Amino acid sequence: MIYFKEAELVVPGQLLSDNGRRSGPGTYTMNGKVYAAQAGIAKAVEGVVRVIPVSGRYRPERGDKVLGIVSDIKPNVVEVDLGGDIKAVLRMSERESPPLKLTLGDVIQAEVKSAGLRGIFLDLEGLQKVKAGILVNVNPAKVPRLIGRKGSMIQMLKRETGCDFWVGRNGLVVVSGRSPASEFAAIAAINLIEREAHKQGLTERVTQLIKTLLEGG
Repeated sequence: MIYFKEAELVVPGQLLSDNGRRSGPGTYTMNGKVYAAQAGIAKAVEGVVRVIPVSGRYRPERGDKVLGIVSDIKPNVVEVDLGGDIKAVLRMSERESPPLKLTLGDVIQAEVKSAGLRGIFLDLEGLQKVKAGILVNVNPAKVPRLIGRKGSMIQMLKRETGCDFWVGRNGLVVVSGRSPASEFAAIAAINLIEREAHKQGLTERVTQLIKTLLEGG
């Protein structure tokens, strides 16, 4: 049995389900029941109960795709600003050089190779430079909603605006479009998703906003 309404705001320790096997991200089990481990929006997705935080600082995890700004270049080490006072590094051996010609201020997309007490290290493999676009900062807790289930929301944004998107799990997003009007519509849509991530019918409202802005432009 479920003890919350869909998209209900819940608090830590709140009972969510009497079936411990339904425990998902943001929850914990005790005595066979599921409780909220953090404040956020409760949802049941494919039989799994999860709590999506409404805000929060980015916590790097191995495998995360992130965007960052090159902030320092030293021999065999490139320092990358991930936002929110979080720094990461690209480290090369003495025989290696960056696979891309990087300069200060470049925006890159990379995967987190490791994150721990020694710091945050990015993987050289798959490293990409974002050559053009507008940089947008989104609450990291809202990034999963921006991407959508199986990428559904971000694919809709691409289709409706004609823009390209680079989305980092750390909350940095780059939008690159064919015109200022399309980029403005894309950014307005991102802002709407961030504000109303917990509300029902969001996809329809975002689609309508984009159509209104582009038709008006």
